[in-house]
Amino acid sequence: MMRARGWLAALPMLTLLAAGFAAPIAIVAVTSLMPPRTFSLTGALALSNYLAAFTEGYWRPLMWSALGALATTAICLVLAWPTANALMRLGGRVATLVAILIALPIFISESVRLFGLSLFLMPGGGILAGTLNELFGIRIGSILNTRLAALIGLVYIHFPFVLFPLMLGLGLVPRDQVEAARDLGASGWQLFREIEAPLAAPGAAIGAMLCFVLALGANAEAAILGGRAVTVATQAIEQRFSYAQDWPQGAALTMLLVLITALVVIPLLRRVDLDRLIGR
Repeated sequence: MMRARGWLAALPMLTLLAAGFAAPIAIVAVTSLMPPRTFSLTGALALSNYLAAFTEGYWRPLMWSALGALATTAICLVLAWPTANALMRLGGRVATLVAILIALPIFISESVRLFGLSLFLMPGGGILAGTLNELFGIRIGSILNTRLAALIGLVYIHFPFVLFPLMLGLGLVPRDQVEAARDLGASGWQLFREIEAPLAAPGAAIGAMLCFVLALGANAEAAILGGRAVTVATQAIEQRFSYAQDWPQGAALTMLLVLITALVVIPLLRRVDLDRLIGR
């Protein structure tokens, strides 16, 4: 009886997920099996669009998106861990103020923030190049329109999505265990390896998952900061759907991106105890 009531209560959400998530993916999956540049299901469904993704060079934007997302996630984790530790130790109004300052840019348009960052990275008249030249006489080359610039933009945009879940994870670490380990002579590395990392892993996993998924589908960073040096999967998909009018090929690239996301997200979700993370 209780199980039946549970299914009944979940029915609206299940309906929404089926209509807004499962059905569109199913439509895209079927479209990806159509003959190139057609909208017909006549004849046998083929894998030619998926083969073309690897034989016609589309694997390059897919690879850049995946590797860029992995690099962004790793860098954000390395930067977020000491930042979250410092905020947790500070506490009070100072930590709240710093957290607000880090979170505020999320409410500003991503494109506006990236154009501001492009002014910072611009060679010659840019803020970074100009400051280094005036203060230290250091002249730097062009960072803008490179893969490095796109990666900097990805880290800049997605850092808060790693930091705040990680702070939740670090909140699960009992301070008495940390103090006891210090009293017993544990080094900083031992504290991290034996206590903090295992107990804060759920928050780190959630942050890493959010960062990877968002960075994998990012487009503006490559377009604004990377220029022609970077072509990401979302740009290739947009080009296939809009300019080339090759919807089956675009759908195949979309399904490959969904597959990459699933290969990362599903194992992480299986290892994360959300009830423990939210304290339920």
